[in-house]
Amino acid sequence: MIETKKVPVDGMHCGSCAISIEMIFKNQEGVKSVSVSFDNKEAVIEYDPEKINLSTLSESISPLGYTLRLSD
Repeated sequence: MIETKKVPVDGMHCGSCAISIEMIFKNQEGVKSVSVSFDNKEAVIEYDPEKINLSTLSESISPLGYTLRLSD
């Protein structure tokens, strides 16, 4: 089952940051679609929780200085 989550993103400084995050997420197995908004400082992620979770996605962007603000 596919889930869609809207998650705040910390660490973005420009539109290129949003594009970089989108590219990283799109290359992750289990991510069906992603849209990152620099203006809103958030990502809308459509993913298969059987294959990937939000913590793993946050870890994938951490080396670049970005994090997903997860409430869990």
